[in-house]
Amino acid sequence: MDKESFLLILSSSVSGIIWGANILIIPLYFKSLGLTPVEIGILLGGSVLLGSLLSLFWAVLGDAYGRKKFAILSRGINSVSLFLLISSPLPYLLSTQGGYGLISALISERSEKIDNLFAYRSSLQTGFSMLGSLLPLFLSYKEIILIDVFIATASTVMLFPVKEKYRGSGKVRLNISSLRLIGKLSTESIIGLGAGILLPMLSLWFNLRFGVSASSLSPFYTTSQFTLALGSLMSPKLGRLLGKIRAIFITHLIAIVLLFTIPFAPNFLIAGLLYIGRNVMMNMTGPLMSSFVMNMVREEERGRASSLLQLLDSIPRSLGPYLTGYLLTLRDFYLPFFITGSLYLIATIMFYLFFKDVRLS
Repeated sequence: MDKESFLLILSSSVSGIIWGANILIIPLYFKSLGLTPVEIGILLGGSVLLGSLLSLFWAVLGDAYGRKKFAILSRGINSVSLFLLISSPLPYLLSTQGGYGLISALISERSEKIDNLFAYRSSLQTGFSMLGSLLPLFLSYKEIILIDVFIATASTVMLFPVKEKYRGSGKVRLNISSLRLIGKLSTESIIGLGAGILLPMLSLWFNLRFGVSASSLSPFYTTSQFTLALGSLMSPKLGRLLGKIRAIFITHLIAIVLLFTIPFAPNFLIAGLLYIGRNVMMNMTGPLMSSFVMNMVREEERGRASSLLQLLDSIPRSLGPYLTGYLLTLRDFYLPFFITGSLYLIATIMFYLFFKDVRLS
């Protein structure tokens, strides 16, 4: 792997520390500020939607004029928003956009097999998120947010030495010739709705269901990220063994079965172990999906296509936390899992039917 590929992978994966810490502490941090579950859900959902809209905006400009400069700009805004989060919850709305689709397009320019590059990125990002999920054991919420600011800034600086091969079309275009493919991948919007209902509020669910704190949750979140890192490294081999589409389908089905069982766990230990298994099975084949999209889309459309898929995922995902906040206010600990599992199952079956005959290199 050359130096620039390494910097791209490191820049986009080191933010895993931020994700690993924030998915655990942010709902609890907002709760400590006096926000209700419904208010927390609105804020988390709004950040997902606004972040994806901004990512698509940067991607359109990146496809037209070059991706590197807009990836740097979006990550800079991300750093400032995280810093302002220390004094107010509202800047969180701008803290979740970071030009991820642009960096995916930059990675796809590299000469190496992009299956392996995306697997390395996914595994490294998950390893970093494992470190992030350990932070609540030692640091306060605001101390963790300060570390987030440092990490976001460092990931931005890493992009400066990278030389971009793609120079842009010189024209701002919103149309994508791969719309038929994007339409079939709209199953991601169903998964996004399911994920939005449950995942952003899961630490709050554990807190209200079992009375556990962030420090108690930390080892489970850390373990889930460690197992996912190992799983991501295995994904190229699993794709070669089963075929990429079948590998995604089978691992998702296993994850859905585990998801349905979590709310019936008699204690926190069993629920946490089930969550770990669900997390690795649902997400380990992510690199296969990323390489699939980048291979199928024309080079000059990769930023837009990646960000449009993210938007299709994020629009329904942004609605989920509000629903879960309402259900948790009613102390309904079961319905979020049933809705999410059902949506995942529908999306997984649709994905397999759409792409089961596709042969990917």
